[in-house]
Amino acid sequence: MLSLFSSTVFFFNLVFISSVIRAENPCRFDHTKGTIDLTSVGRTDGTAAYIDKTPPTSGDYKYSYNPCKPFTELPSCVNVAACQVSADKKYSFSIGLQDSASWNPGTGLGSLPSVTYSDGVKQASVTLQCSTDGSESLEALGESPTNFYKFRLTHKCACWDGCKNSPDTTTKSSKGSGGGIGGGAVFVIILFVLAIVYFVGFALFARFRLQRTGVDLVANRTFWVALPGYAKDGAVYLYGRVTNKSTNYQSV
Repeated sequence: MLSLFSSTVFFFNLVFISSVIRAENPCRFDHTKGTIDLTSVGRTDGTAAYIDKTPPTSGDYKYSYNPCKPFTELPSCVNVAACQVSADKKYSFSIGLQDSASWNPGTGLGSLPSVTYSDGVKQASVTLQCSTDGSESLEALGESPTNFYKFRLTHKCACWDGCKNSPDTTTKSSKGSGGGIGGGAVFVIILFVLAIVYFVGFALFARFRLQRTGVDLVANRTFWVALPGYAKDGAVYLYGRVTNKSTNYQSV
């Protein structure tokens, strides 16, 4: 039974880690058709590459978009991928975040690739139109249906392998872009989740399978109780080695 429990915990951890590793890259999409890399299109100074684009159907709202890196457009769009702004500039609403990016290579003959972002119930879908003449533009196509916003980005980097070896950024700022999390933060999150699974899983197993109660529900309780003593002995030993003084350190 203990072997079954360990296997279940291992499988859960493997699924969680795999989901983190497989998170989609908002800057680059690799497919059998080739690579789409929008890294050089997006600005990295916290502003949008395409600002306040007005759709042809309505002038009540304008839209801003920055591929790859998050940007801020006050008052309410902070570290977003796409933003809806009222015509009078008094209101702004996030309609997509970079870390929610989902790529679609296009299905069917002649279909175009796209990248979709989301924030709550709102979604922003950007169709990628390949440009072979050097022209570039972003068209805001409006909201249809409700909370679904459509855009068309025309750029050479929207072509398959159009910017495969492009520079990392178009603009740089000494303050950085202010968005995203690093590998260290991801590692800490994974470690934290594994610790929860370890302690909670063992407690449930001990309670319902081994019929334990109280402090006996703590995994490897004797080790955790003795850990402060081990830490103290280690510190004393190291201090003695550094100062060349004898200690009463005992091996654990």
